[in-house]
Amino acid sequence: MVDSDLRRQLFATVAETASLLRSDERTVRRAIEAGHIPAVKVSNKTLIPVAALLRLAGVDLDEAA
Repeated sequence: MVDSDLRRQLFATVAETASLLRSDERTVRRAIEAGHIPAVKVSNKTLIPVAALLRLAGVDLDEAA
């Protein structure tokens, strides 16, 4: 189940992504560096588009709305 607050956001942090994927933050950062998880850098923060994150997590985007 996806947290309803996350579904209302456009971007997720590395920590939120790791929590949803049940992974470690270092693993998420390595996946971003390898191009497996799309992300943008804003100042010193790395942000992951929630729509892409939900697809990676196997969440039906129609159900997530």
